Formats: sequence, C-alpha cells, structure tokens
Amino acid sequence: MQKLAIIALICFSQNLIGQINFLDGTWQGIITTGAETYKQGTAIWFDFKIDKITGDMKGESRLETPFTNYFAYKNIKGKAEDRNLIHFEDVIIGLQENDPGKYWCTNRGTLSYNDSTGYLTGSWTSEDCKRANGKIILYRSKYHLSKKDTASLYHSWFNNFAGDLERGWNAYYVRDSEMRNFQFVPVYFDHDKDSLKAEYLDYLKNMARIVNSHTDLRIKIIGHTDSNGTDEYNVDLSARRAEAIRLYLISQGVKADKIVIEFRGEKDPATTNDTPEGKRMNRRVDFEFI
Repeated sequence: MQKLAIIALICFSQNLIGQINFLDGTWQGIITTGAETYKQGTAIWFDFKIDKITGDMKGESRLETPFTNYFAYKNIKGKAEDRNLIHFEDVIIGLQENDPGKYWCTNRGTLSYNDSTGYLTGSWTSEDCKRANGKIILYRSKYHLSKKDTASLYHSWFNNFAGDLERGWNAYYVRDSEMRNFQFVPVYFDHDKDSLKAEYLDYLKNMARIVNSHTDLRIKIIGHTDSNGTDEYNVDLSARRAEAIRLYLISQGVKADKIVIEFRGEKDPATTNDTPEGKRMNRRVDFEFI
C-alpha cells in the first residue's frame, strides 16, 4: 500500500513538473493600467525559467511604450504553483529609457495559463507607483526578449494583438490548431431544395468563427446535386445551395471576398445515384479552406 502511495506521489509530481515547465520561455503581450483599453496599454515581455523541483521562477521582463524608444529592462523572480498560478515580482530595473515626466515602476502580480485561449493572463500592483494596478495578457512568443539598451520601433505586432483581443480571438497558435483540426462534413439538402436546415447552423457558425479569426484564410463552398433532373437544372440547383451557405456565412461576419463558390451539379457525386440513400448523400455542399 505504501509503495502504491509513493508511485502515485511520483506520478503526480512528474505531471506537475510537466505543467510548470510548459510555461518556460518567452511571452509577449500587453499590460494595462486601470481602465485603459488594450491599445492604450504598454508592450510587455517575459522570459523566464522555472525550477523543476522547487517551482522557483527567475527571468527578465521588458516594458516598451509602443512606437517610441522608451523601455525598461527588469529582473524578475517568483514562484510557480502550477500552470494555473505563477507569482512574480520585479527585483530590479536595469537598462531603461524613460518618457519625460514619467518613471518605470516595480510591479508584482500573478499569472495563469488558459488552455482554451492560449493566453497567460493575470493582474499586477505596484508599491512604488501609488498602488497602481491593472491587467496583463501574454501569448507565447516566436522571438527572444531584447536585452539591448534601445527599443525597437517595430511595434505593429502590438496593434495586431490588441485588435485580436478586442475581437475576442484566441492566441494565434490556438487558432492555427483549430483550423488544422477542423473536421469538414457535408451539409445535406432535401430533394430539389436549397433551404438550409437548422441542424447545420452551429457547425457553420463554428466554421465562420475560424475563417474570421484568420486574416489570410478563405473558404471554398462546393455545391452538388443528385442525378434527378437535367444537367442545366442541376447546375443551377447546386449554385443555389452554395449560395444559401455563402449568405449564411456572410451573416456570421465572414467577408464576401473570403468566400469562393463552385457548383458542379450532378457531375461530382460522393457515391452512387442508384439508390435513395446514395442520392441523399449526393445532395450536398462540401467545403475546404484555401
């Protein structure tokens, strides 16, 4: 019994270590004060490592006033309980360039990782800046925190990120994963009909959400019919079915220029037209991301 308890404790500890060390690395995002909007905030970077045994966290942070040369480079320390709670505090402000009339503060706060959004979020307070406080939101960075004594004026990422947050978008890597793992299924129609069935609305809403959350992603809609009717009639029917989907996606915020339509009539069946079930499966609209 004692051996089982020890094994369970080891497994729990290994799982906790994996969760904690998942957070190691560089994160970039926005820190806001009070009622500031994201676009009114300050760019912030964290780069830290967490001890596998103790959970002690050490690293650096950097604040940059967007589109200026003003910055502050700091050393930070803290403690990670797991990926859902990290305590941090600024130890010392090193290199810095300050906006006249202002000064950089030392802060402390907490951060936690959200699996659904992919963001590291939390709050902060400052003891030396009249108890200022606010929020922090970060995403995992592709880049390294700069330790130079000048700030880059390349802050277009800041406005892009603020826009993502205002639109309610998840982190870019979460959105990419959702797109890659999205399972396309056909939308089926009744015989000789182009009316969209209510049972497909949630599926199409989710599709629209993914298309909307990628600026460079488009969706192709491909209409089909069974073999009943003339070729000319079926081409028109498949076009009307594709158009019904197109209009619904537009109603969900997808821009018209992000939608491509094809209509193939009966020329590209999914299965045989020799049975009622086969014809039912051919009365469809298919999709693909482009």
